[in-house]
Amino acid sequence: MDVRHIHLYSDVSGQIDFDKLAKEVAGIFPVCSIDVRPPFLEHWSASPEIVRPSAISDTKNPFEKQPKRAGMHEGIQLFDGFVMQRILAQVIPEKESILEHLHLVFTDLLTCTFDEDDWRYHGRAVICGTPSIVSTAGIVEAPAKPREFYLAQIGGLADIQSLKRRFAGRFIDYNDIRMTSAAAGYALQAVFFFITDGQAFCENSQCRLFNAHWQEDLIRTQIESPALCLKHQRIANKFNRRLFHSKRS
Repeated sequence: MDVRHIHLYSDVSGQIDFDKLAKEVAGIFPVCSIDVRPPFLEHWSASPEIVRPSAISDTKNPFEKQPKRAGMHEGIQLFDGFVMQRILAQVIPEKESILEHLHLVFTDLLTCTFDEDDWRYHGRAVICGTPSIVSTAGIVEAPAKPREFYLAQIGGLADIQSLKRRFAGRFIDYNDIRMTSAAAGYALQAVFFFITDGQAFCENSQCRLFNAHWQEDLIRTQIESPALCLKHQRIANKFNRRLFHSKRS
């Protein structure tokens, strides 16, 4: 069953222009109906407190070994993205839980996933699935800033705010005017996750689906030259044709 409806749930912090974001997604998937809804929990009349059980404080232990009362980590509250996803999925009514509906939740909470390779949590900008979650905090915190930023920080050459001013433009920060375009790129990754049976990312470093680990890669693929590679444009075209003909039949 193909995705036919894409529901965008606006973020609480208001960092994203959702009219612009919806147009960007519609530009790639014009056959899908796309609507912008209020923040997810507000739309479904659910309490903001329901996501609290997904909070974590110990980045070096998996979720099942977290303290019962999760605190802050370096001043930022972290949330297990997959646990949060499972909690939010229970809120979606059965009639919209089918694969025809893709729910994209935008949040200012910092989503993370536990990596067993290095046995620690890492910030994530997107968690694909039902619902998919795009974190504005993850867009800021997950991809690494320029190497020179960290070298200057380690050397104690300046405080964080001074370093941010020095390297301004080379990374996306909170309330950045580029946040909308970056969020749209992650939204497209979530859509491709569904139409390609789980392949959200692209190995082509020039493609908008490239899994950027550095802020400068994120800026290049989502801001400076936001385009799909030929392979993924063909996948989108094939999907659009199939869905168009299925609607007519």
